[in-house]
Amino acid sequence: MKQLPTEYLHGLLSKPAEPDRSPSRRARPTLQRSGRETARLNEHKALRAVAQFGHLRISELARSVWPQARYAEQLARRMAARLVASGLLLERRNALGSRSLCLTRGGAAWLELRGVEAQHTLDLSSVAGSTFFHRTLATRYLVERQVEGAQVLGEYQLLRRKAPFSVDALVRVMRKLPDGMVWQRRASGPMEVELVEQEVAAKARQELEKCLRAAELVGRSLDAGGLYRVGGLVFVYDRELNHARRILLAATSLWGDRPHAERVMLERRVKLVAVELRDPLVWVGSSTVTLHDLRQRGV
Repeated sequence: MKQLPTEYLHGLLSKPAEPDRSPSRRARPTLQRSGRETARLNEHKALRAVAQFGHLRISELARSVWPQARYAEQLARRMAARLVASGLLLERRNALGSRSLCLTRGGAAWLELRGVEAQHTLDLSSVAGSTFFHRTLATRYLVERQVEGAQVLGEYQLLRRKAPFSVDALVRVMRKLPDGMVWQRRASGPMEVELVEQEVAAKARQELEKCLRAAELVGRSLDAGGLYRVGGLVFVYDRELNHARRILLAATSLWGDRPHAERVMLERRVKLVAVELRDPLVWVGSSTVTLHDLRQRGV
């Protein structure tokens, strides 16, 4: 009897492999928003931003809603046109001769129906008044911090006492209302609130000293539960103007007779944010330094 090669017997002498009966693992479908859903979400962000700051130009609105988009201002213009046509926003001529967006009564009602406390901003004098530059530059700084993940309050909300703590005691001590507040959320421990001062017109030395006294309040609790406390002072100003020098002179006048170590501690609590601008009030970038470091440079 002729012997068959071993390879011919493969499958006859071995048990065939059992088919894989385990359920196939399918990739879960990725949920993607439709274009309409994305548009609605962005409109919601835009209306909330205007309600938060009172009024915004297209450039600030674009930075707030599309911080990473290459053509953010184009997107913001198209969306703003829809919201104006819908009666949710209103364009007003501002002090620079361009347009700012304000929240209408319909826009405020639209937000209220979605659980956002809001009121119309049609009657704000800061749109066409002399404080427009001051308010807008402060707003843009706060938007930049918000994009980084910080919690912010602008002058519009502070005037309406919309902070999660009372600002009245702070105002009594400082004898003025800050132009803004910034803090980072924390899982535990108190949140350090930076007080923002916007410098446009040259202040008298006494006024700058009044602002600088906020550095002496660091560590002071802002609420009964101790969840918020003063964390520092921030001056924001146009880099082309000589505000840094005048702030240094005011600090020397205010704290010059203090011991050296105490003076250093106080000056380290003060940040100077020099903003590079181009006309008409276009934010290009900024740099930050403490008052102490600026003094060390011999400015």
